Amino acid sequence: MNKIFLFVSGLFLLTACMQKNVQKTAGDDGMAVITWIEDKPGPSLQPHKLYPDVPDSLWNALGLQEGVPSGMNCFLLQTAGKNILFDAGLGAPFSQLFPKLTALDVKPEGLQLIYITHFHPDHIGGLLRDGKVTFPNAELYVNRVEAEAWQKMGDKQSGQAKGVLEAYKGHLHLFEAGDTLPGGVISIAAYGHTPGHTVFQKDSILVIGDLIHGAALQLEHPEYSPVYDMDAAAARESRLRILNYARENRLTVYGMHLPDSGSIHPNKLCVSGIR
Repeated sequence: MNKIFLFVSGLFLLTACMQKNVQKTAGDDGMAVITWIEDKPGPSLQPHKLYPDVPDSLWNALGLQEGVPSGMNCFLLQTAGKNILFDAGLGAPFSQLFPKLTALDVKPEGLQLIYITHFHPDHIGGLLRDGKVTFPNAELYVNRVEAEAWQKMGDKQSGQAKGVLEAYKGHLHLFEAGDTLPGGVISIAAYGHTPGHTVFQKDSILVIGDLIHGAALQLEHPEYSPVYDMDAAAARESRLRILNYARENRLTVYGMHLPDSGSIHPNKLCVSGIR
């Protein structure tokens, strides 16, 4: 009896926390609700060595001596009767994706659509468990440029991505940047972090994937890239272009590595280089 009470109490608290992380927006096709899913509990601190081009003087002036806060997130968009998951987290023992989907009354077999920003492990790890699909009825959408690039890489680097593509091949959809996907979600090229890194827009919602890793640094200085960016110059151009687009169009930004609520209000997007 005590175990049942603890489980119900835990689920209630998780649901209450989830309600604080829900934002709504009205569009031409009705209400869209986006929920922040923190896959890895609590922010982590990224060390200076991940941003080797940042001078010590700037790093210290920004108060980042202990590191720059960074999260690990997914997002659930509910619109027009559809449940759409943006990325699937790391799939690690600590991952909170599945319990948080349960708290939202979304079962893995009931998820309809998954939109992938890119193929790094902390974005696709939750798609497989012991080599089997975790979302058996979901349609998986991936930018064609991203899929083809990872297919050409060596297995040591791209084995997980190739495994996902193979496992979901019966439900796989390759799209072109600029295509409008089910649910009225627009795909936008943001290449550089990976060859086909993609961001997604639904009304005033903009899911930016890994465009920003360390907001405390990159909002003020978007010219700096972490070592994770495969093409730093292209990633820098994408970051400036997309942040400027978000600011000009009053879009709320949702990022896979933004801490706290996982989002940035457009009023906070007046950053260096895009004023």
